[in-house]
Amino acid sequence: MIHWGTSFRYWVSTNLSPQSTQSLKKLNQTGYFRTLVKSTKTKEYRKMNIDETKMKPQLLFFIGKGGVGKSTVSALTSIYLASKPHKTLLVSMDPAHNQRDIFEQNFSEKPQQVSETLMVKEVDTDFWIEKYLKEATDHIKETYKYESAFNLQNYFNVLQFSPGLEEYALLLAFEDTLHKYSDQDFIVLDMAPTALTLRFFSLPFITLIWLEELLTLRSEIYKKKEIISKIKIAGREIEQDRVKAKLKSLIGNYEHLQQHFLSETTKVNLVMNNDKLSFSEAFRIRKKLADISIVIDRIVINKLKADESTTEIESEFKDQKIGKFRLAPEGLTGYDVLKDYIEAHTEAFHTLK
Repeated sequence: MIHWGTSFRYWVSTNLSPQSTQSLKKLNQTGYFRTLVKSTKTKEYRKMNIDETKMKPQLLFFIGKGGVGKSTVSALTSIYLASKPHKTLLVSMDPAHNQRDIFEQNFSEKPQQVSETLMVKEVDTDFWIEKYLKEATDHIKETYKYESAFNLQNYFNVLQFSPGLEEYALLLAFEDTLHKYSDQDFIVLDMAPTALTLRFFSLPFITLIWLEELLTLRSEIYKKKEIISKIKIAGREIEQDRVKAKLKSLIGNYEHLQQHFLSETTKVNLVMNNDKLSFSEAFRIRKKLADISIVIDRIVINKLKADESTTEIESEFKDQKIGKFRLAPEGLTGYDVLKDYIEAHTEAFHTLK
């Protein structure tokens, strides 16, 4: 999967007239694309032909404000699911990678076996950024062979500074994980703090809007140039325009990712603490995800003290299931300590289903 934005910027500069380029910029400045995202509500997205039977494994995202305990809750949930026993993969998507400290074990891109039914892996963001840059560079060189006489190396050198690289890297890693570990019952994703996570979730939705606009523009250009972009061979239409073919391929990729985010087998767990700052950010996260039609399935209130009231949270999030994790005064590090906590607080996992 290629970062379409990089190819798009070069493609615009070489294929669109100044008038078309200016029109596209004006649409973006007026918020046209943001309006399209917000106007496409959950019901309309749900009309997509999503085959839930092909969405195995079940995905559990753990999101929330930095410091609320997403990594600990993710680890506890993974161990709990693996004990049932379900084949479970815990994936650390947070560049800080707290799972190695929680389990007191080193992890990497290659999943490490923690128990018979539990594996843990860390996403190496730098590896995926480097992979993206190579693919993007190769793609541009292949697509624009006829301009090889021009010095494009300076353009390639600035790709590493392209905005949005980190979320694209996470999306590449996510796609790779789904492909390689489809035999798992559960994939538990310990996500990065709020800003990066929201960009990660919104990427397929916003990208699809741009790609569809680009496909329309490309088709219009071919009409004006009176160039035939398809030929028939043995009764089949074959796309000859490499740019259009690539756009269609990218649209297919992003639609697939979008379907995973919207599938009934995907559950988003919002982790928070029982304090004002955490409550305010949880409220904003819910609103932002609702804008792209992602529904929060469960609120996890972490680090609860004995007899602490959660009435306000339960009232505000009455449409979500509530899970409560009690504060562990001694801390939670080490596999055996985590297992002991689960055995003492099984009620915390009753709202998982």
